[in-house]
Amino acid sequence: EDKLFYGVETTDSDLPAVESNEMVVPGASSEERVPSPALPVSLQQLTPGKTKYAIRSLSSGRYLDGRNPGMSDPLLSDGSRDPFTDTFLQWIITPLASNPILHSIRSVSSKQLLDGRNPGLSTVLLSDGNRDPETDVVLQWEMVKLTEITYAIRSKSSGQYLDGRNPDLYTPILSSGDRDPRTDTYLQFLIFPL
Repeated sequence: EDKLFYGVETTDSDLPAVESNEMVVPGASSEERVPSPALPVSLQQLTPGKTKYAIRSLSSGRYLDGRNPGMSDPLLSDGSRDPFTDTFLQWIITPLASNPILHSIRSVSSKQLLDGRNPGLSTVLLSDGNRDPETDVVLQWEMVKLTEITYAIRSKSSGQYLDGRNPDLYTPILSSGDRDPRTDTYLQFLIFPL
């Protein structure tokens, strides 16, 4: 059974298109629709009982890869790999006890935490898994819901979004928090429970 996407066999062309996230203002014509605000949510409220997820970029079709222990740079790995059996593609996403809208993102394979860095830095890091995300702001992330299963991932410390890049690039980066994730596919990720 192919489980690459909610138990449905998929190819990159089958990835859901992100539709316009619009809010209808009562009495407004279709020309007067306005974009809905993209708000952070608690991922566990949307998928109760789940903690392990795969994170797949809509722009590149690649999965976020947590690498081996001791490696400090996550990768974007081939979208044909199976996140249900490949621990490099598995992430533990945990809401913080102090603020369930914020999450830590820990690699299953390396046990390290995704690090959102400081403002102005664009390199995504994997940081020591012994650091405490409750008190270490660079390890805190917002999951900004865009569609039912599509999210933008924003660093609390830098205010920047995780960027899934082009299909021919293998390293994720942090991109300006001024970009609009509702219309920018580089900032859109499928996050689904495993």
